[in-house]
Amino acid sequence: MEISAADLGATDTYHLMTSVIVPRPIAWVTTTSQDGVVNLAPFSYFSGLGSSPPLLTLGIANAKDNEKDTLRNIKETGVLCVNLVEEQHVEVMNASSFSYGRDESEVAALDVDTVDCAAIDGVRVAGVRAALECKLVDVHSYGAPYQTNLVVCEVVHMFLDDDACLAGRAALDPAKLQPVARLGGKNYASLGELFQLARPSTETPVPKRG
Repeated sequence: MEISAADLGATDTYHLMTSVIVPRPIAWVTTTSQDGVVNLAPFSYFSGLGSSPPLLTLGIANAKDNEKDTLRNIKETGVLCVNLVEEQHVEVMNASSFSYGRDESEVAALDVDTVDCAAIDGVRVAGVRAALECKLVDVHSYGAPYQTNLVVCEVVHMFLDDDACLAGRAALDPAKLQPVARLGGKNYASLGELFQLARPSTETPVPKRG
C-alpha cells in the first residue's frame, strides 16, 4: 500500500501515525494553573531530546482552535512535571485523558494523591517511581488548520524511588519496572522480555553479512 499524506484527512493521519510510531512512552504530566487548579494529562508524542543539559519534548496538539490546559499552564507558569506510568496506573492514567473543564482538576475528580515537587512550584503523582521536574525552554507551533505545539523542556530535578534503582547508581533498573507504552487505537503494551546488546566497538565489531 502506497499512501500520499496529502490524500489523508486529519483523523486517518492520526490513526496511521499512531499505529506506525510504536511503542511510545507516556508522559503523565502534572501542571498547575495560575488559579491553583492542578491538571493531570497523558501525552504519548513524548521523547527525550538530550542529556547535557537533560531535555525532553512533548507534542501537544490544540483542541480545535483552543490550547489544551496542559499547554496553557506550561506557558503561564513555565514549569511541569512528567510522571512515569506503570501498569498499576493505567486505569487512572486513561481516565485522566478525559476533557475536563478549565476549572476542573483531574486530580480532584479522580481522587489522585499528589506530593509537592522539590524544585518547581507544582506537584507530582504520589506513588510513581520516577518523576522529572522540568522548566519550559521553548514552544514551537506548526501546522494549519490543526496546530501542534512542540514543547521543549529542561529537566531540573529528578525523583527516583530508591527501591527501583540499580544498586549504587542514579538510574532505574528495567527489571524492576512495569512501564506502559502506547500503541495505535485503544492498545497499550507492557515491557515484555528484556534482552541486551553490546554497542559495536573494536572489541565487538558489527557482524559481517554473508
